[in-house]
Amino acid sequence: MEYLRIPLFQRALLGAFLTGGTFSLLGVVVVTANLTTIRFALMHLALLGGAVALAFKLPILVGAFGGIIIASFILGPWADHLKVDTGMMSAYLMTGSLGMAFILFYRTGVPAMEVFSLFTGGLLLLNSRDLWLLFVIGILIIFTFWAFFYEIELFLYDKETAEALGVPIKKLQTGLVFLTGLAIGVAMRVVGALMVDAIILIPALAALTLARGLKEGLILTSIFGLIASVGGFFLSMGADLPVGASITVSAISLLAIVSMIKGRFNRTLKT
Repeated sequence: MEYLRIPLFQRALLGAFLTGGTFSLLGVVVVTANLTTIRFALMHLALLGGAVALAFKLPILVGAFGGIIIASFILGPWADHLKVDTGMMSAYLMTGSLGMAFILFYRTGVPAMEVFSLFTGGLLLLNSRDLWLLFVIGILIIFTFWAFFYEIELFLYDKETAEALGVPIKKLQTGLVFLTGLAIGVAMRVVGALMVDAIILIPALAALTLARGLKEGLILTSIFGLIASVGGFFLSMGADLPVGASITVSAISLLAIVSMIKGRFNRTLKT
C-alpha cells in the first residue's frame, strides 16, 4: 500500500472511483434501450472531429467533442426524422466517419497517430483538471437520473405509456445519447478507450442480470462499477499489470460470476 502515498496513484484511485461509480450508470440506458452500437459511432465521430480540428489548426479535443455533439443529434432527432433505426444509423456513422477521417489524413497530411491519441489515456496520467472534469460529469449523470428518474423509467420500459402521459420521448432520448457521448468522450480521452466498455457497459450488464427495476439496476450498476474499477486498480498495483487491462478483466470476471450465480439460482428454482 506504500504506493498510495504517491499523488500519482492517489489521483488514479480517485479517478477509478469516480468513473466506476457514476459513468457506469449510463450503461443501464445503453443496454436497456438497445443502444450498444452508439458507443462505436460516437468514438468514430470523435476521431473524425479530431482530424478536422487538426486540419484547421484547432485543438484536437474541440473537434472530438464537436464530433460527439453532431453524432448525438444524428443518432437522436435526425434518425427519428429519417425513420432510420438507431443501430443502423450507428453503422452508417461508424463506417462513413472512419472513411472520411482517412481521406483527411491522406489529403491534408494530418498526423494520424496524433488523432488516434484520442483513444489513449490512462488513470496513471490523470491530473487535477482531469479529476475535476470527471467529478463534474459524474455529478451531472447522478443529477440527470435523480431529476428525471420517472421519465427515464417510462422511456426505458414503457414508451407507449410515456407518450400518452406527455413525456417528451425524443428530447429525452437525444439528451441521454448526448450525455452518453459526453461520458464516452471524456472516458476515452482520460482513462483510455479500452476502459470505456469496462466502465460503462459491463457493470450495467451484470446489474441488469439481477435487478428487478430501474432503481435497483442503477444501485447495483454503481456498486459493480466501483468493484470493477477500484478492484482492477488494486489488482494492477498488486500484480504489476496494466491498469486498463486489469479493470477490464475485473469487470469481465464480475459479469461471469454474476451470470453463474443467476444461472444456478434459476436452476434451483426449477427443481
